[in-house]
Amino acid sequence: MEGIVAGCALVAYADGWVTEEERIRMLGLIRGFEPIAAFGLDDVAETFALMTARFSSDQNAGELAALNAVAQLRGAGRYPALLVEACCAIAAADGGFDAEERLAAIRICETLGLDPAEFGLADAP
Repeated sequence: MEGIVAGCALVAYADGWVTEEERIRMLGLIRGFEPIAAFGLDDVAETFALMTARFSSDQNAGELAALNAVAQLRGAGRYPALLVEACCAIAAADGGFDAEERLAAIRICETLGLDPAEFGLADAP
């Protein structure tokens, strides 16, 4: 659960803040995400809040911690791709998918060994 929520937090906070729309979208997407169905939404929301608070106190340390958590999903079947799709949906939740959010999604793809172009990330190399 931590890796999935960390990826969502990384993209949501990429532009320097997390909107309520992004938080709500994250919870909605996570609700149907099989790998963490055993966890309650309260646990997921608390983990998301802790991850985003980590970004607020030290953005570089927050990003490093998030990417390390995301890396645990590498090679985990279909879950890495589902995470990237969820992150892209969260980024668009506030009405836009800005450059910082796109870069965060690309970094998640690279961490997971996925091709960013497969997810429509136009800035992919």
